[in-house]
Amino acid sequence: MLKKKHRLPIQFFLKRNGFTTKSRFFLLKEFISNQSENRLGVIISKKVSKLATQRNKIKRAIFSFFQLHKSSPQLRDFLIIVMAGAAELGKNEIISELKKLFKTK
Repeated sequence: MLKKKHRLPIQFFLKRNGFTTKSRFFLLKEFISNQSENRLGVIISKKVSKLATQRNKIKRAIFSFFQLHKSSPQLRDFLIIVMAGAAELGKNEIISELKKLFKTK
């Protein structure tokens, strides 16, 4: 899991507009941050998977990717919204999809 300083309080960012990038399974919203660290929030609905264990596995895979790639020259807040169909992906597929998503921004 991420440290608390790297977690984004998503309740404050749901209605805000930011730079948006979309892939097949993820929607990435990026906001300019006034914090000293990059932060990440993940939203996974029950439409993705009815099983909480499956949703938690997806969330852990996203958090592990972010731990490895959290350094960036500009401080940003990232909100990742997981789309339906991501439940069939394995951890390596999730990470490769996120690499593509972050390279296109």
